[in-house]
Amino acid sequence: MRIVLLLLILNFLLLSCSLTEKPVFIEVKSINLIDTSLKNFTVQAEVLFHNPNAIGGTLQAKNIHVFVDSLDVATIESELFTIPKKESFILPLTAIIPFKKAFKDKQQDILSSILKVLSTKRIDINYKGKIRYKLGSFHYDYPLDNKQTISLKR
Repeated sequence: MRIVLLLLILNFLLLSCSLTEKPVFIEVKSINLIDTSLKNFTVQAEVLFHNPNAIGGTLQAKNIHVFVDSLDVATIESELFTIPKKESFILPLTAIIPFKKAFKDKQQDILSSILKVLSTKRIDINYKGKIRYKLGSFHYDYPLDNKQTISLKR
């Protein structure tokens, strides 16, 4: 009788506790130009998530390629990001892009490519890759493919 009662209690506890849900990917809020120098410029994507759980976990960017006007110019591998419990949060993805790679063009030299971009004052930035959520042995990969046109005006 004790074994049956113990099995019923154990079954009740297991069934009443729901497994945690993975955080919800909401959107890429923005991609912004955050710094420039003579040799490179820095862009940052703000990826918005919501964690409905009382348990956190971690997120990590895995092989996120950054494209400038369809040219693959950088790869991001982020540190582990600790997820806050029961709230929305932003995962920043920062890329430092050398002007030499970003504005390489076979018909033009780098100076004329930079001048062309500066005259239009806009470039297309595309983040492609995956962000991995991990909690214990469970993991889930969020695909990321977001393209935005950013202004070079600061």
